[in-house]
Amino acid sequence: MILDKWISKKIKVNKELTRENLDKYQLTTLNNLIKYAKENSKFYEKLYKGIDEINSLDELYKIPTINKEDIIENGNKMVCVNQSEISRIVSINTSGTMGSHKRIFFTEEDQNLTVDFFVHGLSFLVSKNDIMMIMMPCKTENSVGDLIRKALTIMGVNPVLNGTLMSFKETTDLMIKNKVNSIVGMPVEILALGRYIKHENLPIKIKSILLSADMVNQVLIEEIKQTYNCEVYNHFGMTETGLGGAVECEYHNGMHIRENDLLIEIVNPITKEKVENGESGEILVTTLTRKAMPLIRYETGDIASFVKGDCSCKSVLKRLDNIKYRMDDRVNIGKNIYINISMVDSILFKLENLINYKIEVENCDTYYELQLQLAFLDEDDKKDNTNYNEELKNKIKTLLLENSRIRKSYEMGMLNFAIELTYTKEYINFYKGKRKIISTEKIKV
Repeated sequence: MILDKWISKKIKVNKELTRENLDKYQLTTLNNLIKYAKENSKFYEKLYKGIDEINSLDELYKIPTINKEDIIENGNKMVCVNQSEISRIVSINTSGTMGSHKRIFFTEEDQNLTVDFFVHGLSFLVSKNDIMMIMMPCKTENSVGDLIRKALTIMGVNPVLNGTLMSFKETTDLMIKNKVNSIVGMPVEILALGRYIKHENLPIKIKSILLSADMVNQVLIEEIKQTYNCEVYNHFGMTETGLGGAVECEYHNGMHIRENDLLIEIVNPITKEKVENGESGEILVTTLTRKAMPLIRYETGDIASFVKGDCSCKSVLKRLDNIKYRMDDRVNIGKNIYINISMVDSILFKLENLINYKIEVENCDTYYELQLQLAFLDEDDKKDNTNYNEELKNKIKTLLLENSRIRKSYEMGMLNFAIELTYTKEYINFYKGKRKIISTEKIKV
């Protein structure tokens, strides 16, 4: 398997990679990392007072977890290198205090490790002389799109830089001009683009797609597969992991983790205790080889599980299932009744020609109002048809009520719906940053 062979070389295993020698490598590297972090970071020196090493990976619980508040408040104290060695700083807005943000630091070596992972992870999708469009931020040096560009160049694949989706026409013109046959980008943008290509009957044929930078559920994956009629691969990564984290192989049975650079745990979100293999829990990340700003047992807030059993590719690497939801994306619609955007995605993206939507839940004191703004590809015979639009709104409401949580809140008299339809010839991005349900409270007069 491609990643196993790559990791064998990286961790200097002279024979076939096994779970035993990978676990041994991770334990040794983790203990070295603890020592390195204590010696070079004031934050870790204080946090790990009395902790030198653990005897096995079963003792991970002895190491304190860290979270986004630690990064916000102590980010500079977590840096383990001189400022002259920092090649990139990424600032991430958070959902907490107004104006608060996380700052993640990287050396050039840190980012080269990600490029190396991309070279091998992308080899499932493309090979020499293929042409891949990058629908990710790519203008800034060492941004995620730029790192992908570097990896593709090493592979002999022609990168076509589009950036995030702004214009259907401009992007499809670029695809036709360059004969693009593969795409990497965010799931909703890729689905919207595919529906536009199909709607306009454009001469574009895609063989493979990599989904990244946002949650994706099986409904969304299947819609993308059907729209493009091609192989669709999922990828897990975040800025905190160095952008690259885990990727599916050709068997699509979970995302193989970059275990030479990352130690991934699944724990109970409340107690932080390890859960049984295959059970859902919060992802904890340890960046085993990060020099600038190592993160050790970092609480990501993402809920997922390991995939049980073996993959048909024979890899010994652990595999992540699709992210189920983010802990900060749960919104209350009644007493102990919550929904998240992944739930709503699996309902709404079944709608024909839907390209995006925005969802807000307003707390109106005695009830909640679920406010939806949906954008569909423009069709002149429908946008001004009052009867059609009322029927479509009723259909959307009916689909939403098929969800047991939404139906329960509605039947209790706790939930109302406000649905607005928009028709457009161009892509509409309703969100700045990560897609999530927006929760508001009605202002009392």
